Amino acid sequence: MTSDQSPAAPAQDQEVSSRQVLRAAAWLGLAKISSYGLGFAGTIILARILVPEDFGVIALAMAIMGILAGLLDLPVTQALIALQSPTDDEFDTAWTISIIRSILVSLLLLAIAQPMAMIFKMPEVSGVIIALTLNVMLFGLRNPYFENFARSLNFTWDVITEIISKTVQVIVSVSVALMWKSYWAFVIGLIAGTLAAMILTYLTYRKLPRLSLRSPKRLFDYSIWLGLSMIVSRLTAESVNLIAGRRFGQGALGQVHIGNKLSSDISYLILVPIMRSLFSAFSRLSDDIYRFRHAYLKAQSATVALAMPVGFGLALVADPLIPLLLGPGWELAIVIVQFYAPCTGLLLATGPIRSVAMALSRTNLMLKRDVVVLIIQVSCLLLGTWLYDFIGFLAAYAVSTFIATVINLYFLKGLIQISIVDQLKNFSRSILSTAVMIGVVLFVRPLAEFSDTFFGNVLTVGILALAGALAYAAAHTLFWIVSGRPEGIERSALNAAEKIKPKLARFGIR
Repeated sequence: MTSDQSPAAPAQDQEVSSRQVLRAAAWLGLAKISSYGLGFAGTIILARILVPEDFGVIALAMAIMGILAGLLDLPVTQALIALQSPTDDEFDTAWTISIIRSILVSLLLLAIAQPMAMIFKMPEVSGVIIALTLNVMLFGLRNPYFENFARSLNFTWDVITEIISKTVQVIVSVSVALMWKSYWAFVIGLIAGTLAAMILTYLTYRKLPRLSLRSPKRLFDYSIWLGLSMIVSRLTAESVNLIAGRRFGQGALGQVHIGNKLSSDISYLILVPIMRSLFSAFSRLSDDIYRFRHAYLKAQSATVALAMPVGFGLALVADPLIPLLLGPGWELAIVIVQFYAPCTGLLLATGPIRSVAMALSRTNLMLKRDVVVLIIQVSCLLLGTWLYDFIGFLAAYAVSTFIATVINLYFLKGLIQISIVDQLKNFSRSILSTAVMIGVVLFVRPLAEFSDTFFGNVLTVGILALAGALAYAAAHTLFWIVSGRPEGIERSALNAAEKIKPKLARFGIR
């Protein structure tokens, strides 16, 4: 019989090669592309079946649930990834804490469901919040030993679990929507997907946790600051929906929710796989600040090179793209995407900051950063809304995002001793190339105006996207050559092309 204090996962001080990190990122990339692709398709289908008011109910309920869940959040499962050789007792304790947290969050949700519905004048929200307590409980029951896969940079089961659970969610949501044409489609689908994911964590890692609180010290030491930081971060994220719902009503909130989702889904599918794999890798590089800094700069330049053109490109084609995807009734979402999508691309310039702070056990610093960003965002949103109504709300979000990006650059300077100027230089080619892309698309736009029909919009989006992509790639390559061909995503792309070339040659492609 093994001791409860025996290590429950492989030691974390093993050497991590760049190949492992890239393979992990590739696996997670596959998962997120598949997951977000399914989610994106599901959102489009639901938007064509339901109305903005339905999405307003869901957005408000999810915002309230997210804030309450954040208030009691202790990210103990993330601590299991970061800690050196966690014991079985610590896995058991993490599972027990998650269950206790889920029960407390569920009780709070039951208590405030009706008052929140009255405050926001959306009676439908009460029933949705009550139903979502089941989702909270299911999430808390996930197998903590499943995190051992992430500790060893083995994300195969992450991929499988992600894809299966999202498939279940989309199929159930769309099926219920077709039958009922109600916002309950989203609720039932979400619960079904969470249930599938929870079951898979036990089927894929055949080790059962036990109820125990015997070893909380290391978990709390790591999680307390991170938990507080995530509370504030969640408040920042949900403040947008709360202010929009209270000030502009159910229909406008639904449009904001969809506009935000379309803007973020496309960009975050780039960020999330990199963040999760980098967190696992960064945790192993924390003793070597030089390698750590080098790994961060490579991740930052690659992330920005992909996210900036996607974010700004989406804004440039929003006018024909949104009606093409969602159909009539979503005109306000066009303006929202035009503001939100560039903001998402901008935020990704400093996307890895939380992974860096977690890996360096500097989560207390992240709390300070999150408090500052929360105060700035809420102040900007309230002031913008008061002065210029809905357009002021959107403009204020853009301003607060820019300020948050500058703050992130400042905090990263303190975390890994990289000056703000060096960080800007690290992705300057992507910024300049994005500016060139914007100019080219704006120039081509009057030449690519076709009839406002399905095929006309498809043709417009296709031409603008192709022109933007070619302009961005050409500009990036030119700036890279002028800069002396430094190490970066351009060289990585060339190396990848060289590896693929012999394989294509087998099929007669040269």
